[in-house]
Amino acid sequence: MAKVTGGAPMAKQTLLIVDDEPCVTFMLASRFRELGFEVHTADNGEQAIEIARTVELAAVISDFQMPRKDGLQLARELRQLPSTANVPVVMLTARGHRLSPRELQETGIQHVMPKPFSARELQNIIQEVCGHSREAA
Repeated sequence: MAKVTGGAPMAKQTLLIVDDEPCVTFMLASRFRELGFEVHTADNGEQAIEIARTVELAAVISDFQMPRKDGLQLARELRQLPSTANVPVVMLTARGHRLSPRELQETGIQHVMPKPFSARELQNIIQEVCGHSREAA
């Protein structure tokens, strides 16, 4: 059980972290596990869709540029699956890709963060989209 600041314990929420850079995936997974999240990882959009079909997700953190299926394609497919249609997506971009308001609306992407990014800022965004704040372990 994870502890919510100022409240009762709650069940762990599950994040899916998708990035083709193993060091980014490892760092983010470690950080969010320390915060009490259950974390699944994938290194491309195809793997991420397979995981999303079998796990109840609270949020997805995805890189934009990846092999096999990029972050935008992933977000569009997540939006089409009944079980993930309302799951918030946070997109990480290394090359300053800009997404139009229409693309953001169509995909459920709630935040776009340029790489390099602040791990603390990403943590705050995930806590916000998951609807609570967590105490650091």
